[in-house]
Amino acid sequence: MKFGFWLTAMSVALCLMVSACDDESDNVGGGADDGSAESSKEVTYLLYMVGENDLTYYLNRNINGLMAGYDSAGVSANVLVYADVSSVPELYLISKNRSGTVQKTTVKTYPDQYSVDPEVMKEVITDVFSRYPSEHRGITFSSHADGSLYHSNTVRTRAFGAEGSANYTMNITDIRKALDGGPYFDVLMFDACMMASVETAYELRENGHYLLAAPNSVPGEGFPYARLLSDLLQMDADGLSEVCRKYMDYFQTNDETWDDFASVSLTDLTQLDSLAVYMDSLFQSPSVQRRPWEINRNDLQHFESGYELYDYGEWVDSLGLQNAYVERVRRQLDRAVIYKAHGEYVSVNDYTEQLEIPVRDETFCGLNTYVPWRSLPADEWAQMAFFTTLQWYRDAGFWRSSLYNLYDTEQ
Repeated sequence: MKFGFWLTAMSVALCLMVSACDDESDNVGGGADDGSAESSKEVTYLLYMVGENDLTYYLNRNINGLMAGYDSAGVSANVLVYADVSSVPELYLISKNRSGTVQKTTVKTYPDQYSVDPEVMKEVITDVFSRYPSEHRGITFSSHADGSLYHSNTVRTRAFGAEGSANYTMNITDIRKALDGGPYFDVLMFDACMMASVETAYELRENGHYLLAAPNSVPGEGFPYARLLSDLLQMDADGLSEVCRKYMDYFQTNDETWDDFASVSLTDLTQLDSLAVYMDSLFQSPSVQRRPWEINRNDLQHFESGYELYDYGEWVDSLGLQNAYVERVRRQLDRAVIYKAHGEYVSVNDYTEQLEIPVRDETFCGLNTYVPWRSLPADEWAQMAFFTTLQWYRDAGFWRSSLYNLYDTEQ
């Protein structure tokens, strides 16, 4: 979650304040009224904001940062923002008018709706990418989040989003359903906490090429769009790696110390199928199937107090047992995670603003994973049951381990 807003089990989103002009009507190309006029653009990028919660102020400021970034971006792009930050969600097009001034134009106003409803998300994505077609496509989800962990309060259960007084949310499986059948994205980005997880990456592997996210919390300002939008709009490994570098540089060199816990990774989702194959081969060993019962997760790199999320690579190493597939999994993981970076710590105490949970550089892989406690307390039963519904559980062979399959209804 973003620092300063620790709601039940969440994370964060963003911001950066830069002044820009709003809602001018003399838009070049008529893109605000005629989507077909935008068909010549190279890139269409959507920032999907769910902020009808304690993030409203930050998300509104973040739009200004995006506009400042657009002013200096050299890429021919349709840049849109779906902003659910009040009772009436709106879709904005960021562009330049005839005088070259950046403007934000409302292209659609939606009825009051829950933006964490998978059907609503699917509708918005369809609206944007059919009206503004392009060769390259990217989307950023911005809100509270807690990775691939499960919570029950959804419009239809929780990984991304926190909306309204009811605090409705989405599970990562719901995000995948919202994306299924839609366009293939060059980049799926989360400006929200703890979404760089191996379970999330695998669940979304058929929806996009790259996953750009943080395995831990995101500082309150989020990704500094004014600095990195031009790199983000490149939609390739080099540009997205530069996004990660600038994100880290921003928080490591500013005047604040409490936000030095930033971490980030870029994952090539086309490598995840092979990773699952090696994991499944690893889990075919009876000794490896038993090994999760013996792993003490207190010995693993933790990412956030109160969350069962640990370094995936270190967890793989802890399976050990001289199994050759441990090394094969590790090599494939290195192929998949093409950029990773971290500070000295991965978390901050919300009350004291003191950095906590040091990072062990030699084990940091860039992706987190859910690791159940061996005693299986009652408050983890629902999480364990949800884990069995993930594609990663089935394809990567976790179903072979008795620790993970206790709540598998399909066994």
